Amino acid sequence: MNDETKFGGASELRGNYRKLGQWLQQVLQAPATTDGEAGGLVEENDNQLKLQLSENYHISFYQQLPDFIMALLNNDSQATIHYAPLLFHLVSCQECHHAYLDLYDAMRAAVQPLGTRALLGQGTRTLSATPHRMLSHLSQSLISQAEAVLLQARHEHSDNDEAARSLLQLALRVSAHITQSSLRQQALKDLVRVATLFGGATAPEERAADTHAYTPVMTSAGGVRRGKTLTRPDSALRINPADQAIIHLHSQNLEGSIIQRGETLELHLQDLDPSLRGQYVTISVFLGSLLEPVRWLGGNPHAIRSVVPVDENGMLVTPIGQTELSLAQPEERNLIEAMLMLLEVRKN
Repeated sequence: MNDETKFGGASELRGNYRKLGQWLQQVLQAPATTDGEAGGLVEENDNQLKLQLSENYHISFYQQLPDFIMALLNNDSQATIHYAPLLFHLVSCQECHHAYLDLYDAMRAAVQPLGTRALLGQGTRTLSATPHRMLSHLSQSLISQAEAVLLQARHEHSDNDEAARSLLQLALRVSAHITQSSLRQQALKDLVRVATLFGGATAPEERAADTHAYTPVMTSAGGVRRGKTLTRPDSALRINPADQAIIHLHSQNLEGSIIQRGETLELHLQDLDPSLRGQYVTISVFLGSLLEPVRWLGGNPHAIRSVVPVDENGMLVTPIGQTELSLAQPEERNLIEAMLMLLEVRKN
């Protein structure tokens, strides 16, 4: 029996392959699109991502990688069907395949530290060894996806806060492994804005004149300033232990810091508004409810009451919470620093 008899004829077989090839071409050429407000968010960032990524990356497929990887990590049996065009593209594009391997390792380490690889080869990089520019893109993508999820839920009058919360949490954990401060700042630039849409956080209200909003002064790994004495020599803000890591804060022309004593995070502020002097103040850590490694004083990160009043010189030293995380460990310090991206102080 020859092959033509066995398979129904060579000409018919070639015709079927020709149809398959044409279908594959159409699949690979079809851009991935998203409807509604979520699609607008992706389109808005395309030009910026194209400038940041190598020209060898294919933006429409690259932006699908986090969703595809999460589906794999969640053991979604339909993942290969839903992302068939992406799968075919990864087989044919070496650059995007390498990006997949890097992002898979990064996201697996964040979500499933002891998990096993699902598909498409065996990468060797850990989260810390993944290129930090790629981790920055991943964090931005996760935050953008969280925004898309929240806007879509609002449009459909549904509750999808838990999915958005998971995406923002993952973005925070991924960004903690970025040692370069400018890249880490870029990775989290939209975090506070997107968190205002999130049901678990309280959006910042219009600030009164005596309300101060602080943000951290981000530093690179190895560049953490230690043992810094703040400007006033008679201040209780002097930090004596030479090996104490500090998160420095600023609010326009004001300075502050977070130091750690054992498991206690302690807030140090100076030159507070005269109207706050002699008063107890309320401290709000805007992103404090997003992750749970810190036990905030009083249980509510948006309503932490100082244990002492502001002194006559405008200075305040008060604990704000406890944590097993250590400011001496760069990745743990970066995580706490990210949670402090917006810290407000106002009259009680």
